Amino acid sequence: MGPRSGVGYYTSRLISSMAEIQPDWEYQLYSNRSLGCLEPPLNGFQQVGRPFPASRWLWMQAVLPWTIRWSQPHLCHFPNSLAPLWQSQPYVITIHDASLYLFRAYHPWTRHLAMRMILPLVARRASAIITVSEHSRQDLIRILNLPADKLYVVHEAAPEYFRPVIDRQKLETIRRQYHLPDQYLLYVGTLEPRKNLKRLLQAIRRLHDAGIPVPLVIAGPQGWMMDDFQAYVAGLGLQAAVHYLGYVPMADLPALYSLATLFVFPSLYEGFGLPPLEAMACGTPVLSSNRSSMAEICGQAAVLINPECAEEIADSIHDLLTDEPRRMMYRERGLERAKYFSWKNAAGQTIEIYQQTLQGQAA
Repeated sequence: MGPRSGVGYYTSRLISSMAEIQPDWEYQLYSNRSLGCLEPPLNGFQQVGRPFPASRWLWMQAVLPWTIRWSQPHLCHFPNSLAPLWQSQPYVITIHDASLYLFRAYHPWTRHLAMRMILPLVARRASAIITVSEHSRQDLIRILNLPADKLYVVHEAAPEYFRPVIDRQKLETIRRQYHLPDQYLLYVGTLEPRKNLKRLLQAIRRLHDAGIPVPLVIAGPQGWMMDDFQAYVAGLGLQAAVHYLGYVPMADLPALYSLATLFVFPSLYEGFGLPPLEAMACGTPVLSSNRSSMAEICGQAAVLINPECAEEIADSIHDLLTDEPRRMMYRERGLERAKYFSWKNAAGQTIEIYQQTLQGQAA
């Protein structure tokens, strides 16, 4: 199977973990595209319906309702903030964040067209709503005027294999494969405006001017509204300092994290913010934003900065780079913090929500 989106990973990890807890349940997968060759246990699940790749929007609103009506599942779970307007079976929906409403300018017009009118409707009709942080829960209650007793927080987690890589051969293989410098800052995630990468570049320019020529490695696919990113790098004279890797397979990420001197994630808004938690699980000291859910998820295990101040970002990076005992302290804190999050816990909580929903329908 090809590269997945963040929601794709969320879905596969969640239902794989649920299948371990409830192996006797029947799991059906609905998609407008062929899911290809899936890994266990997903490859044992029934894929329902025929592919309809022409339009995901048309498929969800015109084709999927009839497919669900025909297959008659006891409960549906829509993991990506949208559901059919007409739905015959009870359903749960996961809404990951409220960025569409809080950062309107940072989303393409097609997303506004598809979601802004429909999301409130399908959210209110859902039997239960899952979101991934308490911060997102409060945003959704306030912005969409949703009843608090219908909104549940289920935290995400790093995959179990995200651990510090100590195999020197594996580390050197990854270093050679991606042409990594001996020391580097690392960012992982899609390139899009709310990730705040331009201010991060401004901070790195400040560090270079101060005689600290630290390189930045960026791992993640090109997103939207970032066509001028390379020109911005060139305008700051940082072409030699910024290493853009593009999409990196999940299997390579633990070594990429483990080799990094520091993980930097100055995002303006996150519903959860999984990359800082992945970095912590791999033993990489983390610098992140003090906004939205990131303070909630990172706790005291990361250096939290004002993401709108390039000077503060630069000063905090400088302090960590020049203070190894402090970096090691945040490494240890991060490893402990990551233990509080697991997909087993997320699956167990989601199963409880399903059971409550079905009991409510039967009452």
